Amino acid sequence: MKILRYIPILLLFICLSKVTCAQSHAKKDSLIDYILIKDQTERETKVTRYVKSFFQNAPLNQLIDKKKDVTNTFATFNFDNKSSMLYFMESIYQRRLNNLKESQKSLIKAIDEAHKSSDHFLLQQYFIHLAFLQTDEGNFIEALNSYDLAKQEIKKLNNPSLELILNVNISDVDYKSGLYSQSLSYLNQAQKILEENKINRPAISTIITYNKAENYFRTNNYDSLKTYHEKLFDPTYKSYKLYTYQKRTGYYLSLLKHDYKGAIKLINSLLKDSLYVKSDLEEQLLADAYLSNGQIDSAKYMVDKQLAQPSQINHPEIKYHLYEVLGEIAERKNDSKLAASSFKLALSQLKQNLNNLSQAGNKSSQLKVNEVQSLYYVNLLRYERERLWMIFAIVIAVLAVVVVAIFYRSSRQKRHYEQLLFAAKKQELATINSHEVRKHLSNILGLLDLVKDIETKEELLKIRKHLLYSAEELDKNVKNVSEKLSEKD
Repeated sequence: MKILRYIPILLLFICLSKVTCAQSHAKKDSLIDYILIKDQTERETKVTRYVKSFFQNAPLNQLIDKKKDVTNTFATFNFDNKSSMLYFMESIYQRRLNNLKESQKSLIKAIDEAHKSSDHFLLQQYFIHLAFLQTDEGNFIEALNSYDLAKQEIKKLNNPSLELILNVNISDVDYKSGLYSQSLSYLNQAQKILEENKINRPAISTIITYNKAENYFRTNNYDSLKTYHEKLFDPTYKSYKLYTYQKRTGYYLSLLKHDYKGAIKLINSLLKDSLYVKSDLEEQLLADAYLSNGQIDSAKYMVDKQLAQPSQINHPEIKYHLYEVLGEIAERKNDSKLAASSFKLALSQLKQNLNNLSQAGNKSSQLKVNEVQSLYYVNLLRYERERLWMIFAIVIAVLAVVVVAIFYRSSRQKRHYEQLLFAAKKQELATINSHEVRKHLSNILGLLDLVKDIETKEELLKIRKHLLYSAEELDKNVKNVSEKLSEKD
């Protein structure tokens, strides 16, 4: 009896175990489900997205085992461009380990494999990822080159959603290069594509709005920054970084209002906020706020901390600013030697930054020229199509006029012919009436008049014979008239 009491609990435990196993199996097999998708573009979209998300979210201490699992799953199936996607997986894996050079090598191999099959979808994905790596290294010129290559592949796919995302990515490189007007231009293009094609992507709308706010902050445009900061609170916007965007643009407003004390308080509270996605930008702006607020030691601590970070080594535009801040701090401390040394370092970084900006600007301008040329050719083709349609319409209109004219002329000629025919018939009937009908009628009347004076039977028979003949001829002519009247055209 005691055993029977535990049977329901045991059954419940078994059911829960099965559900857990099924959920675990479904999660494990999600990559398999994507690999088994028959549509190639859908399969490649799902698999590449899965690989990126999988390695970006996996704990660092589990990366090697996770990589083995994915590699083994790939080895189990045969599908198009498998080798290319394996190289892509290796690139994502190396990037997560911050091995940017190794990541680029694997990605270039993936691009070579995708080129063999002329897979435009994978090629644009790989070129965009290559641009991400080059941006991480601070190599904005090469990043713009990669985006240009991605744009060429997207044109072949004719996919507005991909073009939308590409414009957002290019705007990010222009922003980091200090080309704020160019960045805003690409964001406006992205917004136009979003609206014209009625693409429902709340996350992309959120990024466009936030990136515009970033550009307005850098150009000290307080009113526009405030407008886009308020837009970020629109309930239709969705992004896992939305909270971060709202808070960051909030302290941007404080900085532009020169409320440095308030900005320092906001930034320090955000650095402790677990919901806030932090970046190196906070520490750089915090250093500026400390300096502007007269907290020189705090500013120097933040600058030294940033200069010690290896992630900034290839970013001269940031190092130039940091060395400049160090120079200003040294000046305030009346340390002219340190100030001169810091400004000299800032100057060397500025030269490199200006060189990079010049090249990035040239490349960005070339991209714009290519876009204008492409738009020109598109408009030219559209004009040619419209011109052909106009010529076709004119030809159709002329033919229609000719046909109408022919029908009109034919109708007039028919009416004229009918009138002539009617006149001829009328004349013919008049002739028959005057010559034939009246002739025989007159004969009958004359013969009837002679009957009065007839005395012999022979004369009567003779007159009768003439009457019969005239009556028959009269009947024939009357029938002839009747037939003429009943004749159709």
